[in-house]
Amino acid sequence: MIQKILVTAAIALLPLSVALAQSTSAQNLPRADVSTEAMVALCQSRTDLEAQTFCYGFGEGVYQTYELNLDPKAPKTVCLPAAGVARDVVLAEFIQWALANPQYNKDKAAATVIRYLPIKFPCKG
Repeated sequence: MIQKILVTAAIALLPLSVALAQSTSAQNLPRADVSTEAMVALCQSRTDLEAQTFCYGFGEGVYQTYELNLDPKAPKTVCLPAAGVARDVVLAEFIQWALANPQYNKDKAAATVIRYLPIKFPCKG
């Protein structure tokens, strides 16, 4: 299931990655198979608009892929609050969590996001 999510996320994000990579100011963006460590390093820069946009899009793409690939018979593991969440807050909290969990540094960033989401946004009841 996670592999299917990762593949779908990578495919969904490919056009964004190509467009950003072609931008002259987006030379520091990661490859498609980026590690958690590389993604965190990129996303920590609060002043690099292109990097922040890439990180927001990457996270949103991983989450939407999770939603699209849910087995209707399986219980949800990620439940966002009804009021929604601010993407900059979620990104900052993900970075803090990833830095506190360096055992995932070499894992693919999308796999680590999938690991993080149920911890941050568990389904209750």
